[in-house]
Amino acid sequence: MSFRYTVALRCAALLLVPALSACSAPPASTEALPVTVGVPGATNNGASVAMRGPLVVVTWAATAAATNIYAAVSRDAGATFSPPVRVNDIDDDARVNGEQAPRVAIGPGGEISVAWASKLSGTAHVRMATSTDGAVSFHPAVTVNATDVTGTRGWTSLAIDDQGIAHVAWLDGRNATVERHDASAEPMHMGMRQDIFAAAMDARQHRIEAPVAADVCFCCKTSLAVAPGGATYVAFRNIYPGSFRDIAVARSDDGGRTFSAATRVSEDGWQLTGCPEDGPSLAVSADGTVHVAWPTLVPGDASRKAIYYSWSTDGGKTFAPRIRVDTDDDSDMAAHPQIAAGPTGVVIAWNETQGSQHIVRLRRRALSSTAFGDAATISGDAPGMYPAVADSADGTIAAWTRSAPSGSTIQVVRARR
Repeated sequence: MSFRYTVALRCAALLLVPALSACSAPPASTEALPVTVGVPGATNNGASVAMRGPLVVVTWAATAAATNIYAAVSRDAGATFSPPVRVNDIDDDARVNGEQAPRVAIGPGGEISVAWASKLSGTAHVRMATSTDGAVSFHPAVTVNATDVTGTRGWTSLAIDDQGIAHVAWLDGRNATVERHDASAEPMHMGMRQDIFAAAMDARQHRIEAPVAADVCFCCKTSLAVAPGGATYVAFRNIYPGSFRDIAVARSDDGGRTFSAATRVSEDGWQLTGCPEDGPSLAVSADGTVHVAWPTLVPGDASRKAIYYSWSTDGGKTFAPRIRVDTDDDSDMAAHPQIAAGPTGVVIAWNETQGSQHIVRLRRRALSSTAFGDAATISGDAPGMYPAVADSADGTIAAWTRSAPSGSTIQVVRARR
């Protein structure tokens, strides 16, 4: 029998409280009062959320003397959450910042998997832990990538297919010393080559690993989604000749053993010697449509970013002309989008800067419509960054990092449809 550990649910040591008092009116864009999760006295950041029916799982990292991964579970579509449970069995086995958050997915049997970047013995690896009892406890974490390689790994993404197989993608520096295919375009970043790798792992920890793309943007998040029927898609920010940083999507039709040449989603004209640290988000709806959201420069304004959206109805071979998602001209910068595809439509969350305030916004496109509805601010009056979003027939859940003088926490809210 494999060793398992259970973390005691100590409410006095872990925070799980309503973010607003019971007599406060909820924000106009939410269905209920926000809930705050986090570890008191720690910096809580890197929210990720998964939803399957009424089951919701939120994960994040808490950093005090060490950095560890936590999960909190709701079984009533986000109305209430259980006390948080630590995911990683080895203390300080996590490295989380900005777009490099722990990622969570729920499988068809209710299994919950969480993947994150770590640095064991000074070597960066992708780690994953799974719970089969509804996040009461987690099995000891396993290393997802090949362990005999050099370089760094991170910016993971995760999905579980209909067979219960976990698919993970990440940026990988094992070939950092290999000559770049366009080295002349990036004199400032020689030796920082990053490739995309992906692995598929079943419940018995049988693993296959495959390269997805070579020489990509080296610190933008990856995104992975599995379509009904098993096609696996990975989205990332690619480097095109001339150092143009555009979004690309690669596809696997054999369970992650091989991937097609990546398709360029949109020619945005963002020429950059460096990394914007702001990558794409990918989702696949029940009809097989591939949906992508990403940030790039506003045409004609090199000082502002905006959020764009496109979709493919032919399995990622071609993508529709992009649509701008953020619409507020008062925004100085829109960034860090996350997308979810549910039974009623597509929802995109992002953060943007208005003056000195960071806010989280959300916008939905119904399946019955060709256009997005109005954008809603879901973060209220407090600063919000790095949102995550999930959607099912039971509702839409959003989570993000909220900054406060006493330490950052994770806000979770059920958003209106």
